[in-house]
Amino acid sequence: MIKVEHLTKKYGDFVALDDVSLELREGEIVGLLGPNGAGKTTLLRILVSFLQPTFGEVEIEGMSVKKPLMEQKIKSKIGYLPEQAPLYEDMLVEEYLEFIGKMQGIGKGEIAARIDEAVKKCALEEKRNAEIGTLSKGYRQRVGIAQALIHDPRIIILDEPTTGLDPKRKGD
Repeated sequence: MIKVEHLTKKYGDFVALDDVSLELREGEIVGLLGPNGAGKTTLLRILVSFLQPTFGEVEIEGMSVKKPLMEQKIKSKIGYLPEQAPLYEDMLVEEYLEFIGKMQGIGKGEIAARIDEAVKKCALEEKRNAEIGTLSKGYRQRVGIAQALIHDPRIIILDEPTTGLDPKRKGD
């Protein structure tokens, strides 16, 4: 499903990733651990085609992230939550999820059901009609996770997904 071979990313003389190789199969759940500056976010950004590697190969379901023609196909298979979720604070939660769903190519007949499913999975029912800018950090993170799930991707990549979430509280 995801194959990384000898991946290196350089910024001038600075080496952000150095010869990383890994293979992830369908159904596996993997976490990247390491200190700040270890290259975790850089690796994730390469996997979702936001960055190109300096050296090495990355394949997502057999498609190379280096091929521009494959970029949109790869992105459609991935749900991605960056470290700082790209939320529009003046939008309502449901409105934002509809916007993201449309950007992901979800049809009109399917969008309401997808929103309902994402809202339920992320425990956002009581905040569905709230303006994103009024939400706590934890609820904003839930909205970010919901947008990563809205198009029912085969692969989910979350960068710092638990930031702001309180595991002891249901209603963050």
